Amino acid sequence: MADQIYFSRDTRCFIQFRDSGDNNTTSTNLGKGGFWEIPILDGYSFSQTTNTSEITLSEMESTAGISRRGRRMFTDSLAPAEWSFSTYVRPFKAKGGSAATGTGKADGTSGVDVHAVEEVLWAHMAGADTYNDSSSYNFKRATNPKATNGPVLTSTTAVSELVFTESNRSALNSMAIFFLIETKEGEPLVYKLPEAVVNDVSIDFDVDGIATLAWSGFAKEVKDWSGRFLSGTDTAPASNATMKDGNAIDYGDLYMETDNPLGRAVSIVANKDTGTPSNAATLTQAVDESTTSTANFIRNRLTSVTIEAKTDTDKIPSIFPGSHAVISGANTTTDVITTSTAHGLTTGDTVYITGVSGTTEMNHSGTNTHKYVGVASTTTFKLYDTLTNANSNGGTGRKDLTNTFSGSGGTVANGKYKLTLTGGSFNIANNITYLVPEELGAINKPLEHVTGTRAASGTATCYLTLDSDDRTNGTSRQFFNDLVSDGAMGKVVNKFKVTMDIGGSTAATSGSDEPAIQVIFPQAHIEVPTHQIEDVISLETSFQALPDDFGDVDEIEKITFFPVGVY
Repeated sequence: MADQIYFSRDTRCFIQFRDSGDNNTTSTNLGKGGFWEIPILDGYSFSQTTNTSEITLSEMESTAGISRRGRRMFTDSLAPAEWSFSTYVRPFKAKGGSAATGTGKADGTSGVDVHAVEEVLWAHMAGADTYNDSSSYNFKRATNPKATNGPVLTSTTAVSELVFTESNRSALNSMAIFFLIETKEGEPLVYKLPEAVVNDVSIDFDVDGIATLAWSGFAKEVKDWSGRFLSGTDTAPASNATMKDGNAIDYGDLYMETDNPLGRAVSIVANKDTGTPSNAATLTQAVDESTTSTANFIRNRLTSVTIEAKTDTDKIPSIFPGSHAVISGANTTTDVITTSTAHGLTTGDTVYITGVSGTTEMNHSGTNTHKYVGVASTTTFKLYDTLTNANSNGGTGRKDLTNTFSGSGGTVANGKYKLTLTGGSFNIANNITYLVPEELGAINKPLEHVTGTRAASGTATCYLTLDSDDRTNGTSRQFFNDLVSDGAMGKVVNKFKVTMDIGGSTAATSGSDEPAIQVIFPQAHIEVPTHQIEDVISLETSFQALPDDFGDVDEIEKITFFPVGVY
């Protein structure tokens, strides 16, 4: 009978992100790099299989009526290891302190920068190869960056922003994943997945759930690292300490400090003093700030999606007007523009105006930069040339109206459709494959991964709604009707800006103190919604985010994390 069994519920996951300068298998580099604890959900997995070939033999009958039949199996190569797990989306505002000091804090500069518990996975997927806990560019691209500093994930005191500008790489900077299964504190089971990469991530926002990310990827192999583990009550073990396998402590080993006041803190051995073995080894404690908080969870029920026509000239009633209204008047003294019905606009919207007679300076033209609105009431607004002026509702950007309004109308439209969701998802994939030799007479191991075409896509499901002004306020029914209109059918590729506010559009505002994540796809092709015939009629819309051109990295404008005020 087995003396020790292990339960998946006792699993802790750790990520080691090593900089490109020391990301190799040289023994002295195995302990270098940032170290994070990532709380994972039930249902995680990792495995590695072999690729085999089968050779069969089948002969016709001999004169004696005997036929030879047989088969042989050959192991050709090891397949790359596969791993997957889920995490919650958990943004927070750091309290200060550095992981290097043993406090497990996320940031060592201002102490109030915004982070996310799972940010190391995002940064890796977006092409980062350098981590610095004393810079606002916590993750950046240092090797051949496309831009100065090559920022990938930037932390500020208000938000944290992830961009994919540096992600067009044939290979990602690898990391190491550790699974520590700690059913018995003195005899944990530890697996290491070296040279791991993130292949894809998806988020499903079911109406009754918590915002959850499903991560999956590959690694070069699966190693049993249990022998390279040690626990104790000292801040750091001696440099000549003996690990579970009986060998001396070494770079890349794991150490658990069991009497740490913040919990059982796990560290990785970054260095050891070979000249004076009695000295303590140098450890890098895992960043674990906010991992035990429940205040930073995001509720899916507050999620919304805004879809906006990307091309200004599409924002007309015959194509994709979104919220729109007929202009009924213009005051040349106050520059206030009036609509005959509620316009549905929001301050900061970019609008397209056409068909106005008399006060023609309102109409869109190649030189007219005044396209931002500052809303005064449900039926009045002003025009501005910049978003800043529109938000302040004043300044020199105001569009001065000098001609007399003729009274013959015209339309103003923002091209926006706001969907109140019942569910949805989005997915970002690197489409990674591995290069594996095919030599005969040898069991070949994976050499290196290569990235494929980046794919960013999503779905959104909402009820089919009808309001009294259904045709003009950007509802789901209007969106369906506009997508199948004659004007839309003339466009082989439609272009929409899709903004997902997971946690709510109100929370996705700096200083709201409510956790949220905002994902912006600046140019997406949207398919005609399908009707879901259930108890309540729904629409399901799918989209594919596309770059402006081949080689561009703008399928995703940015992912912004808005923190909880106090955790």
